[in-house]
Amino acid sequence: MQQIKPNLRFVLLVAVLFLISCNETETASEKNDKDTSQFATIRDDASMPEYDPAMDSYEIGGDAIKKLGDTLGVKMYEFTAKPGETFKLHSHPDHTAYVLQGGKVALYIKALGRQDTLEFPTGMAIIGGPITDSGKNIGNTPIKMVVTDIYRPRKK
Repeated sequence: MQQIKPNLRFVLLVAVLFLISCNETETASEKNDKDTSQFATIRDDASMPEYDPAMDSYEIGGDAIKKLGDTLGVKMYEFTAKPGETFKLHSHPDHTAYVLQGGKVALYIKALGRQDTLEFPTGMAIIGGPITDSGKNIGNTPIKMVVTDIYRPRKK
């Protein structure tokens, strides 16, 4: 079992790095109607909101964060929110998230200025740019995600 965890971490890291390096848009034949993943692709770096390092999720996440890796400008961690637990306002740079154990979240996204109730199903994948958000687990089960924050320079 100890041998499996490092291999899984390596495979996840390689997969994330592959996603980052792939700049091709998908073709119609590559689309899968049964795919439950969400993704965001923004080609214009100038339109992305500023990332605030003082509010870095990895640094202010407290006990909810379990470090999996931190190298080459990439931080990977497991995030866990117990039922009823809130997570305070924090920022992500470019990031991915994979839902290990899903649930219901009241999520506030600062750029939108509102809170939405979202269901994160187990197995859902998210790819996004910089974001500042906060939330609360409003479900009856813990929510667990593997989050990868990608720190890269932006065009000015």
